[in-house]
Amino acid sequence: MEKSIIEKTNKIIKGRSIYLIGMMASGKSKTGPVLAELLRYKYIDLDKLIENIAKKTINEMFREDGEKAFRELETNCLKETIKIPSLIVSTGGGIISKPENWGVLRQGIIIWIDTKQEIALERLKKDIENRPLLQGEDLSDLYNQIFQSRKNLYSQADLRVEVNNEDVEEVAKQIVYGIYKKIIN
Repeated sequence: MEKSIIEKTNKIIKGRSIYLIGMMASGKSKTGPVLAELLRYKYIDLDKLIENIAKKTINEMFREDGEKAFRELETNCLKETIKIPSLIVSTGGGIISKPENWGVLRQGIIIWIDTKQEIALERLKKDIENRPLLQGEDLSDLYNQIFQSRKNLYSQADLRVEVNNEDVEEVAKQIVYGIYKKIIN
């Protein structure tokens, strides 16, 4: 990627934070650090931050405290991110389901990483025990139900990046280029 596009994008966005949204296993947590390095931004994985604060895994939170308590902590952590400029934030897949979170997300640039369902499902099969919303009979059906319930919310992002089999470096470059194109048009 041309260094000048990265520099121009940085000048245009002026330290606005970038929030990565999308379904679980879309690649937000893998893409975020690479994107942060490209733009010379700081990086936070919101789920990891939540686990550090709660001193338990997300699975444990869902099991012991319930989804509602998890979502409250998620919202509180998200609100803290707006205090830090030049930040890439990988969010959890359900962050968009709480209307009040949109007030925070809208203060930055929202990028929907839209990974093909087949690819996401392959990734999830390797990590199913860490996905509290996917505990049930049919992974594909559960995933599809969740996606259908969130699709309209994801589509409210500032930019949608469709991912097939690209590596994280390519996805990060697509995001920078997408922001650049959107802003100069």
